[in-house]
Amino acid sequence: MIGATFCSGIGAPEAAAPWVDWRFASEIEPFPRAVLAERFGYREPDAQNQGEPLLWGDMSEVTPDLWRAHGLPLPELIVAGTPCQDFSLAGKRCGLRGARGNLTLKFVEIVHDIVAARHDGQLVVLWENVPGILSDKSNAFGCFMGAIVGAEQAITIAGSWPGAGLVGGPRARAAWVVRDAQYFGVAQRRRRVFVVVDFGNRVDPAQILFERQGLQGNSAPRRETGEEPAQTLDAGIGRRRGSGMNPNSLAVQGHHGDVAGTVTAKWAKGLGGPAGDETQNMVAFDCKVTEVQHDTIAPPLRAMGPAGSHTNGGGHAAVAIQERAVSENPDAGPVVRRLTPVECARLQGFEDDHCQITYRGRPAADGPQYKAYGNSMAVPVVAWILDRVRKAVEA
Repeated sequence: MIGATFCSGIGAPEAAAPWVDWRFASEIEPFPRAVLAERFGYREPDAQNQGEPLLWGDMSEVTPDLWRAHGLPLPELIVAGTPCQDFSLAGKRCGLRGARGNLTLKFVEIVHDIVAARHDGQLVVLWENVPGILSDKSNAFGCFMGAIVGAEQAITIAGSWPGAGLVGGPRARAAWVVRDAQYFGVAQRRRRVFVVVDFGNRVDPAQILFERQGLQGNSAPRRETGEEPAQTLDAGIGRRRGSGMNPNSLAVQGHHGDVAGTVTAKWAKGLGGPAGDETQNMVAFDCKVTEVQHDTIAPPLRAMGPAGSHTNGGGHAAVAIQERAVSENPDAGPVVRRLTPVECARLQGFEDDHCQITYRGRPAADGPQYKAYGNSMAVPVVAWILDRVRKAVEA
């Protein structure tokens, strides 16, 4: 399967699905570009030979002709995490009025152009963003979903969008769900909206993102209160492949909140405690002390934008207090420190040294690594989704 990524970051999709023939990445930030080139062999336009994986910059410049000019086949799979700052609860909440938010609609245009240029009209898209987009006052999610499936106007609902659902239109079918990375084997609370879009009846988005209740092997940890697993698909089966779903129609399933995942995470090795101790309790909080918890799970990693422009601006990535130090030696007091880049890599499911590259002639500093990991998708969640895409395509 030929794959491409937009707003590619440091290559979570590539790390999650090495079985994909990744040929194209579009990323504008210098440090993530260097990581993509080092880890996945992407080439700058002036150094790329025809057919080699291409590293592009501004995604607004991407067209099917660009692919052809560089000897690349058009993709069958696209993964994108368009900028989330305009939708994040920690950001300015500018929605589609912000320049970053508007890139989401530009992404839709690019996808439609690629579908039109493909001889079979088939394409699978995986799109990721922060849950704040579901409650954005400009109805960013309704605009995105309506545009991507080809509705004549934005889809509107009363109140915030639910945590899971289906939508279909004349161009495509799409399903979305909110997933939390802590249920996929990493020790981080990281809730994100994932949308799978199908053009040309290649896969069933509902089968990719949803699980029948009887097939879910793990319930939510006891520390979570008020959560319930995703609803079964029974109510939406009539709107799935071959059902003649009406253009611009919307079928909503699920609930407001998390959808139960598949794996319960424990505190990862190396994030406090001796080797082999994976369950040490800690007090973890972000640099602004906004999410304090006594737990084995870290708060979400932040990209840490510049001070003055972002709620979490100007600080460091995260802080951990090891309670073990207090219990074993009360006079010593707690140990307070920043998480290391290696620990941040593990919290996102990357190899320890993923961002430890030579950058501008010297070993990469911690700052760019913190920002890159904070902006990335969680690898295990993407791996779970893309593996289901693979199985659906091969079925």
